[in-house]
Amino acid sequence: MMSESERVDRFSASYNRIDHALSEMVGEAGSTGRHRKHAFSRKIRILANRQRRFVRYADFLLEIGELRNAIVHNRTADESYIAVPNEETVLELEKIEKRLLDPERVIPRFQRKVLTLAPDTTLAEAWELVRDSGRSRFPVYGREGFIGLLTSNGFARYCAEQAVEGRLELDATKVRVEDVLQADHRKEHVAFVARDALVDDVDDMYSRKEPLEAVIITEHGKLSEKPIGMICAADVAALEY
Repeated sequence: MMSESERVDRFSASYNRIDHALSEMVGEAGSTGRHRKHAFSRKIRILANRQRRFVRYADFLLEIGELRNAIVHNRTADESYIAVPNEETVLELEKIEKRLLDPERVIPRFQRKVLTLAPDTTLAEAWELVRDSGRSRFPVYGREGFIGLLTSNGFARYCAEQAVEGRLELDATKVRVEDVLQADHRKEHVAFVARDALVDDVDDMYSRKEPLEAVIITEHGKLSEKPIGMICAADVAALEY
């Protein structure tokens, strides 16, 4: 258990570090070249409008700002505090500080073996991979790099296009992945990020109007590089903050 003075000290130290970092992030320079001074609450609102990762913390931090003002500006005559943060509040503030000041990168959290297909892989071979791996998304790579993403939706659409009068007859050993890829309307709904990209930024990507099927991680975020990880919507939904 923290003592009252320890709670106040740790709360104030964390608040000051966050406040300083927010000033750097807002970074609005005036004509003198110095940063304009904004109130803590103003900086929170500015950054919440710029980056989604701040939105989830905004209400808590705004309350923290009010509590800090009460601690600093409203001491009683005997120098006692009229408000003191509880231990849970201090720990939560320190946790948010770490997430804001030292945000998590996509690697190593999402580093994994990514199963890829070549354009000339047969449909039969691709089906075997689906069955054995249980996965539903496969980046397709040719000689120059990434071509598209083959999804379970693409498999289904291709089969639907080949069906005649409710019957499907095809030789899966002769159909190529590149043929199936043409039927996949989500094949281009893919983004690329480098290994040092922020997890929060990927979360942001999935919040936009344009739907994403996958975010592929490569060393430098280039389509010509082999994947070292992949993030799907379910991975983002499972993130805990």
